[in-house]
Amino acid sequence: MTTPVRAPGAPRQALRETCRAVAGRIPLWPYHRARLVAGGCTGAVLEQVEEAALAAAAEWEGPRSPRVRLSLTVSSDGAVAVDARRRLSSLDVPGGPIAVRVDVVDQPPLPAGAAKPADRSWWDEAQRRAVFEGGHQAIIVSPDGLIIDGGSATVWVVEGATIVTPPSPPAVAGVARAFLMQAAPDTHLHIKVEPLSWERFLAADEAFLTNAFGAAVGIRDRGGFFLRAVESIFDEMWRHSI
Repeated sequence: MTTPVRAPGAPRQALRETCRAVAGRIPLWPYHRARLVAGGCTGAVLEQVEEAALAAAAEWEGPRSPRVRLSLTVSSDGAVAVDARRRLSSLDVPGGPIAVRVDVVDQPPLPAGAAKPADRSWWDEAQRRAVFEGGHQAIIVSPDGLIIDGGSATVWVVEGATIVTPPSPPAVAGVARAFLMQAAPDTHLHIKVEPLSWERFLAADEAFLTNAFGAAVGIRDRGGFFLRAVESIFDEMWRHSI
């Protein structure tokens, strides 16, 4: 059996980034790039990834499409693949996605730096189970009752005046999560990262989801003042990108 050769500067485990391109740009690219670096992507491979991503986004410059999903994969041999097209987000559900608890017995197979792996089968299986139960988004829960991650998004709850999200790892270090955590202090939003139980999720004043393509979306019937504030942060960022 031939052992795959890892290219210098390539990650040990294939990585994937799902980006939102707006008017030919990737507004959250610095965060995507940082996650690729955390996952082991460096040097000439990182330069190739960045060039391919920004070139693909630039092909959609202009009024033809205000929102394009750009999927970028980099393998351990340094190969880079980019796919850009107009499509909906997993969070684009009329009335907001219905969240379903999905219990698991194992931890997600994360690359270094809690980066996003190209192999999404662990999360895809959780999503399939959520859909089977009549939902749209899996809230993945470990045997000790703590939330690990969302099926395709970061999980957030609001308790009083505080926004809480689970730690990463075991959650994927979401790009929208990183952006919101950096932007929150300027808008006087207080965010805490701490273990989040299923019981706290159910009892919270609000609950919402974020990802790099869909931005911030409230779980059905669980939005409120803080979700609207978070939505405004993302909306302002997208507007400045046009």
